[in-house]
Amino acid sequence: MTSFEHGLYGGAIAYAVSPSMFWWGVFFAIAPDIPYIVLGIYSGGLNKIVKRTLKGGKDDLPEYVYKVYDVTHSFITTFILLFVLYVFDKNLIVLSICYGSHIVLDIPFHDSRFSTRFLYPISNFHISGYSETKHKWVIFAQYPIIFVVYFLLFRSKLGL
Repeated sequence: MTSFEHGLYGGAIAYAVSPSMFWWGVFFAIAPDIPYIVLGIYSGGLNKIVKRTLKGGKDDLPEYVYKVYDVTHSFITTFILLFVLYVFDKNLIVLSICYGSHIVLDIPFHDSRFSTRFLYPISNFHISGYSETKHKWVIFAQYPIIFVVYFLLFRSKLGL
């Protein structure tokens, strides 16, 4: 699943709670990927990160880039974020749900080195899912689902 799709789901979650939080929801839903993308570009260059992310290229980035990916794609990180947001302003907890939705959606749709280690660093347990680089139906299935989510979200504004 791409960061774009994560952003759309996160935006829908935040919008359902408060329309003014839509863009924050988008940001927090893509936030788990931001450190990996930045470090990947820094370490391996834009070509490597694009090849690895979009085309399923080999694991040729430094190991620390993957460790950062594991940390940002962990429910442990999500719970820490939830706690920090709760202490700061409990109305912002929805943003940790947007962040966590990224991880939930990655579990069935990532494989090999990018299988989501959702309990990292406590455990390296992961599920080898259906990667969109190997299973093209994953890409085509996402957009009708996103359309339905937004249709349901805006149906009252559409007068339906």
